[in-house]
Amino acid sequence: MTEPARILHVSPSFYPAWAYGGVPRCAYELCRELVALGHEVTVWTTDVFDRDSRLGSTGSVVDGIRVRRFRNLSNRFAHDFQLYLPVGAFSEARERIRDFDLVHVHSHRHLLQVAVCNAARDAGVPYVLTGNGTVPAIERYVGIKNVLDAVGVAGIVRGTSACIAVSEAEISHYTSVGVPEDRVRVIPNGVRLAEFDSLPEPGVFRRTHGIGDGPLVVFVGKITPRKGVDVLIRAMAHLPDAVQLVVAGNFMMPEKPLRALVSDLGLGDRVRFPGLLLGEERNAAYVDADVVAYPSIDEIFGLVAAEAIMCRTPLVVCGDSGCGELVRASDGGEVVPYGDPRALAAALGRLLDDPEKRKLHVEHAEAYVRQHLGWGTIAAKTSELYSEVVGASEGPKRSS
Repeated sequence: MTEPARILHVSPSFYPAWAYGGVPRCAYELCRELVALGHEVTVWTTDVFDRDSRLGSTGSVVDGIRVRRFRNLSNRFAHDFQLYLPVGAFSEARERIRDFDLVHVHSHRHLLQVAVCNAARDAGVPYVLTGNGTVPAIERYVGIKNVLDAVGVAGIVRGTSACIAVSEAEISHYTSVGVPEDRVRVIPNGVRLAEFDSLPEPGVFRRTHGIGDGPLVVFVGKITPRKGVDVLIRAMAHLPDAVQLVVAGNFMMPEKPLRALVSDLGLGDRVRFPGLLLGEERNAAYVDADVVAYPSIDEIFGLVAAEAIMCRTPLVVCGDSGCGELVRASDGGEVVPYGDPRALAAALGRLLDDPEKRKLHVEHAEAYVRQHLGWGTIAAKTSELYSEVVGASEGPKRSS
């Protein structure tokens, strides 16, 4: 925006609750850059940290961002069922919503969203939604999502002043629930470019985890059914015995079926589950990987793809959505159909067998990410959208 604004961001999880995936990370990075642009940024979130612990329901300031955390009635419900129950959010939203010029909601179908958006609608405060793939009722807890839609949550999307699609593929998510296409703006997620200016020394991750010098495939992300980890494990059975796989992430689905699949396929000494990796350790895994595999479906953006590219590692991803868009646009690797272990194995094999091809992919892709996906660039585009939304909401007031 050309003028500083008071912006309320609403996210069910936020810094440093990285166990909840890309939404809190993207919300945090965007808010940091909006502060740098001169905006007054407040975040309302909940006290989740991981499955077993909370952050505390207090106010704080993080990198210039004012953070208000509401206590959940149940931390386990929030983690296991994505059912956030923020105590006091409805009354505080009604009391304070006029303190803000605009609301930006991250993720769909959480009660913090309901509390704030209903209050904003009643007060005439415009709100924007970044769904990040959460608008369709897909994957987990579809019954809960359908119940929430039936009691009026679906109408919140149609009431937005604007919706942000993080890829072209996400536009249809909004139009399918009644949002006019001219109210949808494509603004991708980004990466903090400075984080990749100094990368970990090659070999650190391999030494730490006892992995030799052989070919290494790495997956990084929340482990949920749609991420395709089962397909990746099956693909390993079609690759040479020297190839190792690291599946790095926190389980948000039962572990036993995947571990049983590893055992049934005789891959016990070739597949490792080191848990959630953050910061330097995550980047060290990218650096030591020969190829990053991300065989997910409905992956609306794919932050992992941008991060891997910035760590100079090519990818194999699935082509049904935004992750495939990014890899195609940047020439960052190969794109395969979802759910086909043989096609995935063939693509991984081509890259593992051709170091020069891997090098060419990442040279092209890194230049693309630096030009298009820095958070400063993303924040500037988002700020322009805010200006349009606030201007449109104030127009009738000035003419009355």
